[in-house]
Amino acid sequence: MIHLREFLRLAPARATGIIFALCGLIFGTWASFIPYVKEKFVLDEAELGLVLLGLPVGNLIANPLSVFIISHWGAVKTSLVSIVLMGITFMLPVIVPSVSLVAIGLVLAGASFAFTNVAMNTCASDLEKESGIRLMSASHGMWSLGAMAGALASGFGVVGFDWLSGQWFDAHFAYVATIALATLMITLFIKGDFQQIHEDWEKNKQPPGSGLSMFKPNKLLWILISISLCTFLTEGTMADWSAVYLREITAAPETIIGWGFGLYAFFMAGGRFLGDSLIARHGHMKVLMTGGILVSIGLIIIILSVNPWMALPGFMLTGLGVSVASPILFAAAARVPGLPAGAGLATMNTFGMAAFLVGPVLIGFIAKALDLRIAFMCVAVTSIIWVIQTYSILRKKIST
Repeated sequence: MIHLREFLRLAPARATGIIFALCGLIFGTWASFIPYVKEKFVLDEAELGLVLLGLPVGNLIANPLSVFIISHWGAVKTSLVSIVLMGITFMLPVIVPSVSLVAIGLVLAGASFAFTNVAMNTCASDLEKESGIRLMSASHGMWSLGAMAGALASGFGVVGFDWLSGQWFDAHFAYVATIALATLMITLFIKGDFQQIHEDWEKNKQPPGSGLSMFKPNKLLWILISISLCTFLTEGTMADWSAVYLREITAAPETIIGWGFGLYAFFMAGGRFLGDSLIARHGHMKVLMTGGILVSIGLIIIILSVNPWMALPGFMLTGLGVSVASPILFAAAARVPGLPAGAGLATMNTFGMAAFLVGPVLIGFIAKALDLRIAFMCVAVTSIIWVIQTYSILRKKIST
């Protein structure tokens, strides 16, 4: 708990946590609106999967550019600008009138998400080195709190705006516009504290010819990438399909279809706030392997559930299990030797986000061809692979 107290005490750490929370809030809001988009345009699972492909396309395009931008602007400035752009671009898929515009909006949203993700994690890593305190897991915990708030509040928020508006304006537009405006105002409020982070400009400066290094991972980075493919697939599936699963498989009412992702994010946040202390006590790989076991159990509970109340504990366990994966992997990738600042993160982020964003597209095709339960079974298999990979690293005594 020492690390958490220090995280709350330091003004730059609190500001970093708020940036993470805003990113989670925006993404959690979008996740809860996916069933609305599916219903609005009468999409089946495969069609929805194709539309959702816009996010990874934008993300994969922007990831290589993120290192270049950070090397010129700095991670702090990039974080401040890109989080505001996230609030704007994630509005678009909800409010546009056609499926093609939804896909274009998701490309733009994916790009802004990529810039924000790499920049804010680079800031957290720089602050860890500057302060000598573990802050990465708590920062990701703030992301989870934001995602939980976005998922749980959106359903009631839309209902509230609908009640207030009558026929004067669209409730969905009003809600996402409020989120975008709140993001801008909060970012301006914490700007001063966030700019206190001292960046390592020598490391951030990209040497000539180093741009390709992010596509040529060394052995250590490949190990991290292989695990991240499994962990990020789980996160992406929870983000994109939890609400759809609750509504279509467990027949959950409209008011609670966001609860699966909300509870998943809540328990993810709890695990992340405790994660820095657990990692210091037990080591990275033991904590990571235990997380994979919990995810496997949680997904099995979800798959076997016949009503939403049986499924919700499975979402809780899955969130708890996956909680420490991203902080461990991001912190390790940021310190891979031989790469400029942000390059290790951007490289792993490229692969990890492919699993996070392309994986759910494949889930849609599997659900269309077979069944959504079977698609979730495939994710459960990857969590078992995650456990096996981490155990093999422990046995070989490979340290990240």
